[in-house]
Amino acid sequence: MSIRDKALLDAAEAQSLVTEHQRDEARREARRVQRDEMTTLCYSLRIPPSSFIHAYAVMNELPFLRPSQLQVDEKRIHRMSPSFIRQFRALPVLVDNAYMSLPHIVTDTPDNPALRNQLSRLFKGDVQICVTEPAAMDYGMQVETGHTPSAAAFDAVAELNEVFNQAYLHRASDIHIEPMADVYIIRLRVDGRLHQYGRRFQPAEGASLISRIKVMANIDIAETRMPQDGGASYQPPLGDEFDLRIATAPTKFGERVTIRLLGTDNQLLTLKQLGMSEDALTQFSEIIEQPHGIILITGPTGSGKSTTLYAALAQLQCEETNILTAEDPVEMVVEGISQVQMNAKVNFASALRSFLRHDPDVIMVGEIRDTETGEIALKAATTGHLVLSTLHTNSAISSITRLKDIGLEPFLIASSLLGVIAQRLARRLCQNCKEETTPNEQDRKALALTEQDVLTLWQPKGCPLCGGTGFKGRIALFETFWLDEEMESLITQGVDELVLRKQAKHFTSLAHDGRDKVLQGLTTMSELQRLGLLGRIDEEEAL
Repeated sequence: MSIRDKALLDAAEAQSLVTEHQRDEARREARRVQRDEMTTLCYSLRIPPSSFIHAYAVMNELPFLRPSQLQVDEKRIHRMSPSFIRQFRALPVLVDNAYMSLPHIVTDTPDNPALRNQLSRLFKGDVQICVTEPAAMDYGMQVETGHTPSAAAFDAVAELNEVFNQAYLHRASDIHIEPMADVYIIRLRVDGRLHQYGRRFQPAEGASLISRIKVMANIDIAETRMPQDGGASYQPPLGDEFDLRIATAPTKFGERVTIRLLGTDNQLLTLKQLGMSEDALTQFSEIIEQPHGIILITGPTGSGKSTTLYAALAQLQCEETNILTAEDPVEMVVEGISQVQMNAKVNFASALRSFLRHDPDVIMVGEIRDTETGEIALKAATTGHLVLSTLHTNSAISSITRLKDIGLEPFLIASSLLGVIAQRLARRLCQNCKEETTPNEQDRKALALTEQDVLTLWQPKGCPLCGGTGFKGRIALFETFWLDEEMESLITQGVDELVLRKQAKHFTSLAHDGRDKVLQGLTTMSELQRLGLLGRIDEEEAL
């Protein structure tokens, strides 16, 4: 790192990014594993180095710029020679895409005592120093000075390892390596949003990275004109090994690769930690204690269905209960549970048939995709087994229609189904830096609030703890639909979804659960808007 480690660590402690106790533990662990304290602290707490740099910037009242915010000031760059840029690691930038009267200079060496004097002399006056991370600075300097390392000097193995390390530290779920007209970019999906990686790569470098990925995934290096899939694993310097699900696809400018990271977070969350309300948690806990029946978790890909299933299984797991799961893939290993990985010879239907011969109490099947799997799952639920599974639908009640569409009889659905949970993931407001705001008339209308409702809403600000985004982690929004005798009768009769919705006594919508979490300061109205839920609150009030 360009800034001294001690300065970064002191700033992180001052900004509450780390505690003195955590630093002491990291220091002892660093001596044990023979690594530096900074690296040890990053991996033990899963905090990226950029957060330490951000903390330094905040403590020293310097703007911190993420890679996506770096835009070179073309009107001032001519004042800096390539040798000056390389010596002082500094570039003039535009802030908020506007021409600034005061020159803004970005660097990753703000503690260089000669830097400010040299810049003041160069620009004949005061300058505003900004801070960024070294990888972004390296790329910017290469572009502006034309000093690009030769292809022979590029170490694809080391660079790819660094990408994986940063993805791990940022708790990313996916890595996107994308070819553009004259450059390769990398984006990490963090908390559901894509963020630009610190540096970009020349076309030859990007091609080398993809070749390295193909070698890891054991897929054909020579084939570049058709999509391929594969898998691999990676061991970070300090931390547990995790799996990589790799997919390639040809594009106009070359191959792109998407990598899903599996098993980077082996912490089993409870239903309460996921964000389930007290009422929903009480009802769900009662329902999963039933000796038989089926419970469905629905939602689009990436909505946290598997995490909710694991939380339910963790609550059910005990010495007296035999739990078997069929998963594709096994995303988290749970002690005390028999987990079966799907492959070319084993599918969900065949696994379910086998499970019934193993005296199960609880069965979890990754997804109901077809009639055969659905029939076996529902029949198992009516013959003394508790079954949990997922379904791809947009709402809880529409799962009834989906089950009918794949060929399941209404009477079988009604007699076996205990309840359905539909869920989405919203970004969680950073509880360290969120700011109070007063709702206006439009906000009140969108949230179906009256003039008598006196409340405060919260908005993101940004701090080192959340990487300047104002959000840290995600929280699940739950739509819950529990069946009673009236619902079973209506489903058997084949009534439509609107009738079920109007007659349901045990139903909480996604929009209303989202509103409650906005009022609790856990997420924002903009997140509800992004999920398409904000405009539905008023409509549901009318039902």
